[in-house]
Amino acid sequence: MLSRWLLAGVLACAVVGSVSCGPGIDLTKLKVTDVFSGWYDFGVVDGLNKLVPSISFRLQNTGDVPVTEVQLTVSFWQDGADGEWDSKEVAGVGGTTLAPGSSTDPILVRAGAGYTLAQPRAELFTHRLFKDATAKIFAKRNGKIVPIGQFKLDRRIIPHATTAGAE
Repeated sequence: MLSRWLLAGVLACAVVGSVSCGPGIDLTKLKVTDVFSGWYDFGVVDGLNKLVPSISFRLQNTGDVPVTEVQLTVSFWQDGADGEWDSKEVAGVGGTTLAPGSSTDPILVRAGAGYTLAQPRAELFTHRLFKDATAKIFAKRNGKIVPIGQFKLDRRIIPHATTAGAE
């Protein structure tokens, strides 16, 4: 009876060890690449044009061990503000392993907060209340949070996406 418990304990330790004690994942080895940013044309909301901060990017594993299960927090900050304007949590690397040297598919993040204006969209950047914004990207895994990138948003309007064939 004791030998069964001992065997079960050894097997449990082996399983737990292979999951939590394998090679360490260094979140600083996730490099943000292929960045495209701007102000997404969200459309008309309550009679006003709404534009929101938008950023898309890929994560590249520059380390020498595979990476899985990494969450991202993307925080949007207005220039001159002392706190974040909005933030979103998204999956960075899911359950599928990201091998060393590989990159994720593009990750798109849009803020919920943005600017609404009665003027034409093209006048956003000259409006007296407009402030540029920066996206700060943080990787999170097993309770550890690491900053991995900071990008000033481009002053470009990203057209509202429409579904092909939709009226």
